Amino acid sequence: MAYDSTMVDKLTQMKRRPFLVPLLLPVLGLALLVAAVAWFVDARATTIVIVIRHAETEATTDTDPGLSVVGRERAAHLVRLLHEAKPVRGIDAVYVSELRRTQETAAPVAETSGLPINVIPTDTWSSLPGRIRRQHHGESVLVVGNSTTVPQLVESLSGEPVTLKDDEFDAMYIVFLPQLAHARVVKLHY
Repeated sequence: MAYDSTMVDKLTQMKRRPFLVPLLLPVLGLALLVAAVAWFVDARATTIVIVIRHAETEATTDTDPGLSVVGRERAAHLVRLLHEAKPVRGIDAVYVSELRRTQETAAPVAETSGLPINVIPTDTWSSLPGRIRRQHHGESVLVVGNSTTVPQLVESLSGEPVTLKDDEFDAMYIVFLPQLAHARVVKLHY
């Protein structure tokens, strides 16, 4: 029996098809596995920065006023809020400016977490984003600033501009800094 050319073409096509399918399935499976591992590693290595403005201050002529009664209540509420959120890792570091009101706002969280308060002078505030990225990889950090330093920090970390009103003391910016993706910002009120 003689083979004609159409039979040879069909035989050639049949030999090639089964070879590609078994090769593609492991490659696709490996690509999915690599993507899943990258997502898991990125999720574990995400730095979370909680940036807030100091709570309400006393009405005084003092250039560095302390917190008012309402401000102290807000600071206590922040502790409850962070505790109720039950973060897996908890807060790992606390940064504030040299202003008394920022330190008093962060004090209840630092005391509850057993952490020191890291005071960053306003004139070196611009170095804080780099410090957070270098020293707190994959950790959760609380930063308390004022109406000018909070927007600067959030924009430096995420690239997203934010604004604070003069009477906005309840704004909370949560900045997610993953290793493999772009930073994201969530604004909440507490």
